[in-house]
Amino acid sequence: MRLYTLVEEHAADPAFGCEHGLSFYLETEREHLLFDLGQSELFLRNAHALGLDIARVDRAFLSHGHYDHGGGLSAFLRENDHAPVYVHSRAFEPHFSRKPEGVRPIGLDPELEHHPRLVPTGDVYEVSPNLLLFSDVTGTECQSEGGKNLLERVGDTYVPDAFAHEQSLIVYDKGKCILFTGCAHRGVVNLVQRAAEHAGRMPDVVVGGMHLYSPSQKKSEPDELIRAVGERLGKTGARYLTGHCTGEHAYAVLHDMLGDQIGYLPAGSQVDL
Repeated sequence: MRLYTLVEEHAADPAFGCEHGLSFYLETEREHLLFDLGQSELFLRNAHALGLDIARVDRAFLSHGHYDHGGGLSAFLRENDHAPVYVHSRAFEPHFSRKPEGVRPIGLDPELEHHPRLVPTGDVYEVSPNLLLFSDVTGTECQSEGGKNLLERVGDTYVPDAFAHEQSLIVYDKGKCILFTGCAHRGVVNLVQRAAEHAGRMPDVVVGGMHLYSPSQKKSEPDELIRAVGERLGKTGARYLTGHCTGEHAYAVLHDMLGDQIGYLPAGSQVDL
């Protein structure tokens, strides 16, 4: 398998653009997959710079209902005329962020909710024998405090988002088990554990953000929490490839703890899994 990072906050080379968001392109033995779409059409431009053709994507997945992961959805539907897009059934509900200047919407374009190529998913959704989506995470260890500034609306009241709309993807290929987490709002420790329960084994590689930095508040989680996450991840034996909402400080702390067990994925990077 070869993994390409199409969108992230940093770029591997000046030839690639960067933005707040995330998008990955994965070539497996069987098909080409796209996981998340960034916040704009940037994923298309970076794919072109990497020599990748978005029209060849067989399936696309949206991890959750925030603009920085699904803002490129309309561009994808335009550039690719056949691939289904798997989206949790609650992803198009309104979502918000509490910033110092007030609450603002951060959801998806509601006009796309009923597009015929969108496939609604639920708690557990088997796409194929090699692809499993799940959102049934119940663990509560090492969760980000910054996540409390991400909101949903109940009636006229804003409450912390429970992230029922957040799904993760397990990919099986050539004997390997790869987990894609998106932002891991419910805690990367809990997502990895739930993935292991679904797969019957620990993932070999975990790809995605860990939400140890709050962009809305511009602050990292406390070192105590970051180190608690690192201690638990180190025991799994999995390799971690991360970026986006993990944050630079948290990544530095985790790298000090985990060494080569963790790596960073700027836009334009390529990794063989």
